[in-house]
Amino acid sequence: DQMDIDVTNKSSVKEVIQSILDKYKKIDTLIYSVTAKPDDFYTPFTDCSLEGWQSVIHTELDGLFLVAQQVGCAMEKELQGNMILISSIYGLVGNDQRIYQGSNLAELYSDNKKDQDRKQIYSHSVYPVVKGGIISLTRYLAAYWGDKNIRVNCISPGGVYHEGENETFLKKYSDKVPLGRKAEVSEVSGAVVFLASDEATYITGQNLIIDGGWTSW
Repeated sequence: DQMDIDVTNKSSVKEVIQSILDKYKKIDTLIYSVTAKPDDFYTPFTDCSLEGWQSVIHTELDGLFLVAQQVGCAMEKELQGNMILISSIYGLVGNDQRIYQGSNLAELYSDNKKDQDRKQIYSHSVYPVVKGGIISLTRYLAAYWGDKNIRVNCISPGGVYHEGENETFLKKYSDKVPLGRKAEVSEVSGAVVFLASDEATYITGQNLIIDGGWTSW
């Protein structure tokens, strides 16, 4: 079933979680993946607004806080559960802005006219902040809920290939990856399935990095 939810609104989160519980009686697995991009997301650090910074933190971290609280309460009653939080390799390492230079990515990724005119995008400083926060919260919640048999893990993918990828950017990115390419969607989703399966019942508090070796050097 598909449901609309405002993860930044406690009432909305409670309502959706309760609707799920009313229909299915329990929640076995939560997969949390949320991204927010304000209008100035691709602008240089010194031009980014505080409002844009705060909106991303509000949506991605505050939203996770509210969702994890409500789902965790339901899982506590069952004395079992599984949470899989989606982060990024940029929660572990700094952004290499050089791979965006000359790639003309603004036309593909940004609706902001200023970005398109500049022919250059930047990876926003708030992105690694929220992704690093997700990794840290994963460890906290894994320790917190261990005695309730609730597992909490994190997945940090690198770049995932999609149709229409800018060739200049794709080459620059791939040159930094030991395996020489971006991930396929199935290579990330397969990790999610593994962590949700009975094959991973003794794994908790971990950050599974799927990056083709990006963070190995």
